[in-house]
Amino acid sequence: MATTTTASAISRDGATPRVVSPWNPANAVTASRFLCLPPFVWAVHNGYHQWATLFILICGLLDKLDGLVAKIFDCRSPFGEMFDAITDGICYGFCLLVVAWYGWAPWIPVAAILLLGLANTGMRGIYAKRAGRTVNYKSYAMERLVGYTGYLIGFATGGMEVTYFYWVYVPLMMITLLHDAKRMLVDAVPGAAM
Repeated sequence: MATTTTASAISRDGATPRVVSPWNPANAVTASRFLCLPPFVWAVHNGYHQWATLFILICGLLDKLDGLVAKIFDCRSPFGEMFDAITDGICYGFCLLVVAWYGWAPWIPVAAILLLGLANTGMRGIYAKRAGRTVNYKSYAMERLVGYTGYLIGFATGGMEVTYFYWVYVPLMMITLLHDAKRMLVDAVPGAAM
């Protein structure tokens, strides 16, 4: 027997919680980003730089579109926020590995970016545990860096100053992660279950 998990969201009247199914249009858009990965690998493997750039652009546009769809269809949920964050990590992390594997990007900064991303994921898990609920830690700076990761992949597919941009990205991510670490691991969690 299959069961579906539901996430609570605040209704429009702001008082009563309502149930939002994880099977909604916004999460479908988020999941569709995974469909960009096989053609991306195909393009990189065959040396089709423009096609690889197109597929990472589509992946990034779908990332932007899912939030709009959630707003239009009123289907925002904690599950959707977490699913979006996890999809970001999987899609961009996978594409970083692919461009490094094929020699389009330097390995050392890619490895550092992936390790910092894993550290960020671990701290977000600790933050959610401290909050006592499913919650996506909001960090304006980290959100921008995750978006910039799409550009990094695009720089690799386009061959544009790849080494420079990858090495500049690492200290930016380290500084942001250190700043967010204090907020995720030490500071009080707003609305935490005690």
